[in-house]
Amino acid sequence: MIRISIDGEIEQLSSKLYVEPQVWDAKRGRANGRSAKILELNSRLQDIEVILKEHYYDIQRRHGFVTAEMVRNAYMGITQREESLLKVYEQHLEDTKKLVGLSKADPTYRKYERMYRRVVEFMKKKYNITDIPLREIKYQFIVDLEFFLRTEYKYSQNTTYKCMKFFKQVINKAIRAGLITVDPFNGYKISIERVDRGYLTEDELCKMMQKEFASKRLEQVRDIFVFACFTGLAYIDLAHLRVDNIQKMFDGRLWIVTHRQKTNTKVMVPLLPP
Repeated sequence: MIRISIDGEIEQLSSKLYVEPQVWDAKRGRANGRSAKILELNSRLQDIEVILKEHYYDIQRRHGFVTAEMVRNAYMGITQREESLLKVYEQHLEDTKKLVGLSKADPTYRKYERMYRRVVEFMKKKYNITDIPLREIKYQFIVDLEFFLRTEYKYSQNTTYKCMKFFKQVINKAIRAGLITVDPFNGYKISIERVDRGYLTEDELCKMMQKEFASKRLEQVRDIFVFACFTGLAYIDLAHLRVDNIQKMFDGRLWIVTHRQKTNTKVMVPLLPP
């Protein structure tokens, strides 16, 4: 049997070679004797050891790290689809970009793109690699990535949560494609932290409405903010609002009829006197 041990990880496989137990030296990993049969056996074992070391250094050169499983698979000639993380991530970005304006918003695409750059930087700083085979992404990779975001960029709990959520979507895509057999996110947990966003009181809102500004530009900014307060519409929804969205409804009053940019759901809001 061949045993490969790297950093505490062990893999075993058969050498397909046989020897009488009484001539085998377990400590040396070789057979005792000078017969032609034993010399041939020991020579083949030496060749296997050389081949395993060659695979080890080749994998280390290409990926920046080595596992016992990687060496075993290389020796056995197991060919797996060597899909890399960045290759799949780039395809994900390309697919998302095509959906911008349909089911995805441009800011969402920009967030995916930003996280891609963070992952590239993380791999370079943490492992000194430019890419990694998908099947080599383990739980520790996920934990290290989160730690990198928190320490290098000082991301808050909620920002880190969103970034890891974006990254998990890429991993899920690879799992569905059969490129990853064991989900590296298994056992990983991160949650949203409840944040008190605060709010304006009615008096504070009235003061803002009555405030006189030095420029028309600031007045317009104030008016848009107040409009958002009374309608509950997000900034992006206000930015897309047009005169056509103001319609007279069943009650004879004017209503705002539009669609939420984020969810693409229809929204109807009465146009209040303010």
